[in-house]
Amino acid sequence: MRATNKIIWTLILVCILLLILVTGQSNVRNFEKVQSSIETIYKDRLVVKGLIFELSSLLHQKEIAIISGNQILYKKTNGSINAEIAKHLEAFRATQLTIYEEKTLDRFSKALQTLQAREKALGLANGFDITEVNNEMLLAQFSGLQKDLKTLSDIQLSEGRRRLGISDKAVDSMNVFARFENYILIIFGVLILILIFIVPGASAKDSEKLKEN
Repeated sequence: MRATNKIIWTLILVCILLLILVTGQSNVRNFEKVQSSIETIYKDRLVVKGLIFELSSLLHQKEIAIISGNQILYKKTNGSINAEIAKHLEAFRATQLTIYEEKTLDRFSKALQTLQAREKALGLANGFDITEVNNEMLLAQFSGLQKDLKTLSDIQLSEGRRRLGISDKAVDSMNVFARFENYILIIFGVLILILIFIVPGASAKDSEKLKEN
């Protein structure tokens, strides 16, 4: 094999190896993006969606008790309900929060503390002898808390869609790189065939002409 052919073969092999290395690293990064997006959608969105539902349900129990005058809830189970709410909020804060999500959650937490302080100040565990104004204020607080939970729920849907979009883009990138790699390999394959079948033949003809001369 002539020195020129050896150099060409070496360059082709180096190009093939570099192509495989570059596309391989790119696919690894894109796969990590897909994996991260799926984990985030589950841990920080679907799980939180369940926490929001639980918080809404617990607050609704209190609200129904106020509307129906159910003193038993405030006398026997309000403490455990507040403990459950605190546990869910702690789990919520342990997830990856967006800036807007964190602000909304902070507002919700402060409003919740205000509600619990009012419940205690009104002595609801001891009786429901409260004025109509206080009753309306309590219901307004519940309405505000449920509104914040609705906002938090909407954020989960929006972030879930955004993460899914990142995942889709990463998959598309992997497909593009895979097609690009296939096309380049086909081109290199054609070049190799040319070197194998055409270049040696041309060299042989040149040698024969030199001998004739």
